[in-house]
Parts: sequence; C-alpha cells; structure tokens
Amino acid sequence: GPGGAPPPSMNLLPDSVEDAFGTDADLGALGRGLANDAELLRQAWINESLSPEILEYQSELVDRVRSLISNQEEIVEAYEQDPAQALTRMIRFAELNRIKFCLRSYLRKRLLKIEAFAIHIFLNLTARLSPEELEFAQGYIDAENKLFEDSVLQFMPRDYDSLIHQSEAMQSDVPDMIPEPDLDKAVFCHVTEDLGHLEGGLELAEGDILAIRYALVKDFLLQDRIKLL
Repeated sequence: GPGGAPPPSMNLLPDSVEDAFGTDADLGALGRGLANDAELLRQAWINESLSPEILEYQSELVDRVRSLISNQEEIVEAYEQDPAQALTRMIRFAELNRIKFCLRSYLRKRLLKIEAFAIHIFLNLTARLSPEELEFAQGYIDAENKLFEDSVLQFMPRDYDSLIHQSEAMQSDVPDMIPEPDLDKAVFCHVTEDLGHLEGGLELAEGDILAIRYALVKDFLLQDRIKLL
C-alpha cells in the first residue's frame, strides 16, 4: 500500500534507552516497553493498510511514540558534539528514521481513507478519528461540496443536484451515492487467541493464519484479537 513495505525491524537499541532515562535496574523493562511501542505502531500501520475501513485512531500509542521520537532526537543531537560516538549516533539515527517513517505512513494511510470515504466516515465513524482527522474530514467535505457545486451541481436539474442521492425525487432518506469501503474484501489474518466458531462452523483457534472475508473478523480486529498480514 502507500508508504511502501513495512521495515523489517522496529526494535530500539537498549543502550539508547539507558542514555535517555538513566541506568537504574528497571531500565531493561522500560527499554523493552519502548521497543514494544515501536512494534505496536508497526502492526497498527499494517492493520490500517490492509483493512478496507478506517480503524480506531491509536491516540495513546501515537503520543508515546512521538514522545519517544523527541527523546531520541535529543540524544542524537547531543552525540553530534562527540566524534567518538559517530557510529553509535549513526545507528540510532537510522533506528529513529525507521520509527518516524512508520508513524508518517500510519497517519498518511488514514488520511487517504478519509479522502476516499469522507462522507461515509463523517456520518458513521467519527468516533474513530482524532480531533485533527475530524477537522480534516470536515474541511475535505466542504471543499469537495464547493467544487462540485461550482463546477457541476448548479447546472443540474433541481432533483439531481445532490452529492448523496441519485435523485431527490425518489424521496429516500437513505443516501445512495456515498462511497463506502468494501467490507467483503478478503484479508489475511493471524489469530492471536481462541475465538471459537463463526457462522457456518469455521473455527478460529490461536495461531491460525487464514484468508477470510473482512466482515467476518472485523470485530475481532477492533478488539485486538487478530492481526492482519
């Protein structure tokens, strides 16, 4: 998808965590937690890239990763003054760039979905957006409405000048011209816990990897009980 293939590793170097937060005995666990956040972000990006609909915005995770990036940038900047740390700085700089690339790709993929399904998302899924994404969606819809109104709709007959109904004369309250994601799209997923049987008798057991219609497993994805591949 947009943004390219996911990087092979998002692990942070343990010694960079020690430099940022000290050398207490519990720093090993803290370092693993930070590395885990990078991996969680990578999986959030993969899930977002492969799911047909927009997923819930990972606000807490994104905030932690942004804080991590800020701390690591301070470390890299401090090492610029020490020629003896040139190799260490280069390694940390590369690791930092991988995390920043993943974050940008995650956010960019969400914006692409908002652009593709702006009205559908604004009407049905605003709870999944960040405040900034919600503002973007509203602005995008307003700009799109103005563009079509100025260039096409003002010249159409009265009953055919809507962006969401084929014809106002049909007197239907259900919009029939709003693009929606295809929830019947097939996805590959990894089951991370026993999920029992779906309708039709298919059993989903921990460790299973399978191709399946997204609509059948979307709730499990939103509950973080499966991962997309």
